Amino acid sequence: MAATTIPTPRPTSLSRLVGVAYFGIVFTGIFAEFVVRGQLVVAGDPTATAANIAGSPGLFVTGIGADVVMIALDVIVGLGLYRLLKPHDRRLARIATGARLIQAGILAANMLTLAPALGLARDAVSTGSSAAAAQALQAVEAHALGYDIGLIAFGVSCLALAKLLADHHLVPPWLAIGMAATGAVYLLGSFAALFAPSFNTAIDPLYLIAMVVEPAFAARLFRRGIRQSPAAVRPVAVAG
Repeated sequence: MAATTIPTPRPTSLSRLVGVAYFGIVFTGIFAEFVVRGQLVVAGDPTATAANIAGSPGLFVTGIGADVVMIALDVIVGLGLYRLLKPHDRRLARIATGARLIQAGILAANMLTLAPALGLARDAVSTGSSAAAAQALQAVEAHALGYDIGLIAFGVSCLALAKLLADHHLVPPWLAIGMAATGAVYLLGSFAALFAPSFNTAIDPLYLIAMVVEPAFAARLFRRGIRQSPAAVRPVAVAG
């Protein structure tokens, strides 16, 4: 008689590529947002922000470069995950990938709001213009707001991905639940930033969930990959 056996997941070149790219997203995103802008931007102080940006142009531009790399890696991860997951559930894979690519498009367009900040900061320092300093800070703040809008699409992507992972038992239950929680945190944080900024401080610690779950998922892809769907596994003959 013939029996269908589902082999233990093994990493493929594609799953390893997606895992490495996902790690790259985490690294470049943290670097650009926390190391660069977290160091240069002083909330509510246009003069200090302009002075910091004008005084560290290389760091500011490096942060923009990190954002560009992150967006490119996001596209790689989105398309790679689609190829890995579509044999299990084409509809959810499309939703997860489509939402992720929408996020990448929003973030790419949003870079246009950040680019003028360096020139404005230099003008503010060289001329002492408080208006230019205010515009520089406004450019950074507008970029942050656009980033939050992009994360709405990413939250939807995480929720679709979590359901697919859970429905087909592709990862341990805690990781699927964690991915769902990650999506919920991104949605909650983005809507708070857009409509209820006073809640930002309370929500910020929840992002630790994403900082644990996303690298864990990347590591899973790199070390274990995604198992084949049952339809893709050939029956093997066994003695009966």
